[in-house]
Amino acid sequence: MKKLFLLFFIAIALNSFAQNGRMNQQTSGVEFYFGKKDYVPATVQLTNGKTLMGEVQDFDSPNIIEIRDFGFKPSDLENDINYNRKKIRFRKNADDTSIQISADSINYITHFDIETKEIKEFKRLNILTTNNNGKIEKTDRVIFLPLIKKDSINFYGYNMIAQGKYVRTVFYLNNSKDNLAINPLDFSMMDLFKNQSKIGQEVVNAIKHVTNDCPEFQKILDQKMDVSEEMKKDAIQKYQKMQSDVNEGKKNLKTKKEKRDFESAVFANYYLDPFIKLTESYKTMCK
Repeated sequence: MKKLFLLFFIAIALNSFAQNGRMNQQTSGVEFYFGKKDYVPATVQLTNGKTLMGEVQDFDSPNIIEIRDFGFKPSDLENDINYNRKKIRFRKNADDTSIQISADSINYITHFDIETKEIKEFKRLNILTTNNNGKIEKTDRVIFLPLIKKDSINFYGYNMIAQGKYVRTVFYLNNSKDNLAINPLDFSMMDLFKNQSKIGQEVVNAIKHVTNDCPEFQKILDQKMDVSEEMKKDAIQKYQKMQSDVNEGKKNLKTKKEKRDFESAVFANYYLDPFIKLTESYKTMCK
């Protein structure tokens, strides 16, 4: 198998984050784009295997977070955003009396998003983090996260924007065999200017933890980088082409929301691609 230049791809992603993160850093605060308070048709899968079909209230949010301060890590928001739900209000239909279901008893919730015409899944996951010594440890945070990509290694998360433009995708990796999740890129924009090599190693450690059931795959993550100047140049050109494609694609769109959503989708696919390729290799090697 060819070497997977993980840290190189991470370095490119970090550089891109830094490029996007230079916008208006003097302002502060976070704005959440919350969904409607109405009930939406949904299926609730309980931890005991039972399935409830009906409607849940106010669970369509937030799907986008706008940041105006680059000095915090994504994990700083986990206890504040609407994903940190303790109870879910549920009813079978509009004529039924609603009940509150403890979040502890829920495995995941799926619902049909009328606006995007997509089925969305929110899974309740135990969050892991990297401590100051670089070790992976459990936190007391158990939150619902929206699904990005379902596979043997699942991707959950959401997009962040600043001044209406895409900044980064906050994503968590979860081995489908458990209910643990970790954000491999849990750092602030300001951290980018401190110690990228340390951040890179923490990213590798996070991926190794999620894939620790496959020793053969772990060996790949330990391989040294061998990155040529030509590869760096090629990666930068691909990034610049992506930016050009985004600018060109937005010309055919009318509303700010359409342009924002298009930009976010293209950038998110770009940033997630090296991690998705890694998880595809994991799936191939660790059947």
